[in-house]
Amino acid sequence: MIESGASRMTLDAVASKAHISKGGLLHHFPTKLALLDAMVRRQIERRQKARKRIFEGLPVGPKRYVKGYVLSALNRDKGYDGLGAALFAAVVHEPKLTEPVRDIVKKTYGELESTDMKFEKAAIVALAADALRLEEILSVSPFTEEQRKRIIDELLRLIDEG
Repeated sequence: MIESGASRMTLDAVASKAHISKGGLLHHFPTKLALLDAMVRRQIERRQKARKRIFEGLPVGPKRYVKGYVLSALNRDKGYDGLGAALFAAVVHEPKLTEPVRDIVKKTYGELESTDMKFEKAAIVALAADALRLEEILSVSPFTEEQRKRIIDELLRLIDEG
């Protein structure tokens, strides 16, 4: 539904697909914007939970946060790529939807300042991971799986270099 574009999504179609009445849907989401906002926030929450699981699985030590960031940013769930692309497009077209995204990006990059790695280097590594993830969400990444793995390995090596 959203995968075909937020501008084409209707509350009638969402209610039908969810097998609920439109009135039931409107009770929770009075507008399409409210529904899209909830979807963006849920996607952020899902990514944050995945990031936490990955971070907790890393051994305690130097550069743990930056390594966790890279590994979680590049943790693929191809089933959500279409949704991610559609929500990205919705955010671009509806400025109000950027608020929760902006908040989490600001918080995350702020946490890079308190790591044991020079902020500028940590930010460059994080930006590289974010760019690769965005290319994958938008299905424009030119890299093979082997190249992707080598890129991730190099990002992790740069982190260890500190």
